[in-house]
Amino acid sequence: MKDWIITENDKLKAKELAKQSGIPPFLAMLLSSRGIDTVEKTGVFLSDDAELSDPMLIKDMDIACERIRKAVVSYEKICVYGDYDCDGVTATAILFSYLESVFANVMYYIPTREGDGYGLNKNAITKLKNQGVSLIITVDNGIAAVDEVDYANSLEIDTVITDHHRPLDVLPKAIAVVDPHRADCGSPYKMYCGAGIALKLVAALEGGDFFTALENYSDLAALGTIADLVPVDGENRIIIKYGLNSLAVSERIGLSALFEKAGINVDKLSAGTVSFSVAPRINAAGRMSTAESALKLLLTEDPDEAERLAEKLCEENNQRKDIETNISDDIDKIIAEHPEYLLDRVVVVDGENWHHGVIGIASARMTERIGKPVIIISTENGESRGSGRSIKGFSLCDAIFECGDLLTKYGGHPMAVGFSIEKENISEFRRRINEYAKTCEEAIPSVNIECKLKPEAVSISAAKQIALLEPFGFGNAKPVFALCDMRLDKVTEMGGGKHLRLSLSRGRARISVLKFSTTLNEFYYKEGDIIDVAVTLDENVYMGRENVSIIAREIKLSENDNKALLLEQRSYEAFLRGETLDKQFLAENIPTREEFAVVYRYIRASKDNAYLPEILMHRLNMKISLFKLLLILDIMKELYLTTMNSDGGVYYIKINDVSGKVDINASKLLRKLKECAGYGR
Repeated sequence: MKDWIITENDKLKAKELAKQSGIPPFLAMLLSSRGIDTVEKTGVFLSDDAELSDPMLIKDMDIACERIRKAVVSYEKICVYGDYDCDGVTATAILFSYLESVFANVMYYIPTREGDGYGLNKNAITKLKNQGVSLIITVDNGIAAVDEVDYANSLEIDTVITDHHRPLDVLPKAIAVVDPHRADCGSPYKMYCGAGIALKLVAALEGGDFFTALENYSDLAALGTIADLVPVDGENRIIIKYGLNSLAVSERIGLSALFEKAGINVDKLSAGTVSFSVAPRINAAGRMSTAESALKLLLTEDPDEAERLAEKLCEENNQRKDIETNISDDIDKIIAEHPEYLLDRVVVVDGENWHHGVIGIASARMTERIGKPVIIISTENGESRGSGRSIKGFSLCDAIFECGDLLTKYGGHPMAVGFSIEKENISEFRRRINEYAKTCEEAIPSVNIECKLKPEAVSISAAKQIALLEPFGFGNAKPVFALCDMRLDKVTEMGGGKHLRLSLSRGRARISVLKFSTTLNEFYYKEGDIIDVAVTLDENVYMGRENVSIIAREIKLSENDNKALLLEQRSYEAFLRGETLDKQFLAENIPTREEFAVVYRYIRASKDNAYLPEILMHRLNMKISLFKLLLILDIMKELYLTTMNSDGGVYYIKINDVSGKVDINASKLLRKLKECAGYGR
């Protein structure tokens, strides 16, 4: 369950933009909602001829170029020092390939996740010194490597830092520090990824000419930009648009082999395809073994090696999926033993020997499922590492910073964190981070909806206008619309029962909506229900005929206020945690025996065994709060009237055979509620 935030746009403003720019009102509304609200901004956003800014506007770019050119001319040994994720690998490939093309004496170094960890490290610098390296150029890392750069200086190795992460208070004492987030940097655009900065560096080394950089490396820069989840706006949008075209006709035989092995149709290549099909395979190398195999794939000119490496990356991605599934199964077992964990504001689960390269993905999956910040901690060989993902409205990095004295290493941003911790401190960390969360405003998961859409307004024309906003990604999300008060007329299975087609109507309008990756057993709505559907619209061409595909993202009963329901659910969790709640509110939620009977009789008579509580409320045909319903369900389980467990908001309930009457007043949970409400003292 998610709150639906419908941002009805300023129609007058969009109408004026449409009039001034000559674009359709619907497109004007979509652009305006993204802050593209002037004729000039609209022209730049929609243009295929937009240009990147002068790379020399980035602080220290001139110094970096001067030092690199000197090293190339004098044939000094240069090392491009990258990172093991997709952004770091593509950034390394860009700069290494360019320096090779100008006959530099260049090598690369990709740290390993397990052996080296992230960024520059002294052991690696020592190795590079022994190999005769006199200049290290970092890509996608280095901005925080103050001590490591000092160590390199002591070995008479010069360093050029190129990074896109936020600087600390003190910059490394490198020859040049190229990072647009420096406070003294005059670059008009800041939000590049590491591969984007590498592309700008290549352009700068080419005297500011972007033709060579884009022609030869925009495919790699686009891959890194999409994978790193930086905003798809401004110059990043230009890089991705140019790069997607380059990827579709890429001469890199490694990428061609990967596309073939992954079953990717380059004729329909989109940012979404890159994000969900290409980037995970590049990332899998750094997660499962070493990222060097991914880098070699991008650099190879040998067809046999390309096929072998592409196969390896696909196999490692499958291994990653299997490990992720095993970790999720282990987490489910731990939650079954400690259901109280799910009541916490920040859910912290720890286990043994979970792959450190995969716990971040497991954390993200669980966050999506339960709608709360989640941190997964794995202890392996005596070392405990954590990875967390958050929801909008709760800064997870602020939360772990508050617990910094318990951690040996930590970092991240509001939506994702990573850290190391002594095993004996995990329980205290769980307590402390939730104490901190109590001081923050309650964050609830949400889906942002562009506007309500009349069913008769769904058309191929609308889908074509939406397509003009591509590429989609972080900061330029695919528009989601609400089809409200729709009657669910029919549910039809598709794809062997893996997907559903929903036939909906309102008045005389009739539409079909696709609900992917959902079986009939996982669909909790019934024919005749009046529902709101959050949808996206796609162009589709079948047998030469254009039509619009309507894809369901979220569904709710039209009568439900999801935000109010989520806050009630949070209040119930607070009650179970023993927190103080308003006595009048608690008194109003003391269930009667008749209410128990209605819930019990409905479940006993129902053919279903899985329920969403917010839908069950509707089916009961009586006025009842979600707080009270959740309480009744837990009391029924406590008194052995039912066997019940839950997963991701779904309650699986089975009526038990019980002889004789059951006294609900025997419930400890009910007595606790009455006491907290001021009764029975």
